Amino acid sequence: MTAYLVLMQEIDGVDGYRNGYLSGIRAFLEKHGGEVLVASFGAQPAEGDPPNSTVVIRFATTEAAWGFLDDPDYQPLREIRMNTTSRNQMVIAPEFVPPS
Repeated sequence: MTAYLVLMQEIDGVDGYRNGYLSGIRAFLEKHGGEVLVASFGAQPAEGDPPNSTVVIRFATTEAAWGFLDDPDYQPLREIRMNTTSRNQMVIAPEFVPPS
């Protein structure tokens, strides 16, 4: 079943995030079959005080999403993301299937 990784984060170090994290992430997305559906600094708040960045990535399965996050080779990039952002909120949610 399709799964979605939804990330909201405050990007504090834009140059480090772009040059350190974004420059290396594509290979890991391809490896785990991730498709970026949303990646925006310009999302408009509808409620509350959300962080300045929203990302939604589709994976074929929940296991593929966790495989992406848990990939040992991804961890150095994860550290860059964690060091250049704050207010991180992330979920992996399965595709909604209405009851029959």
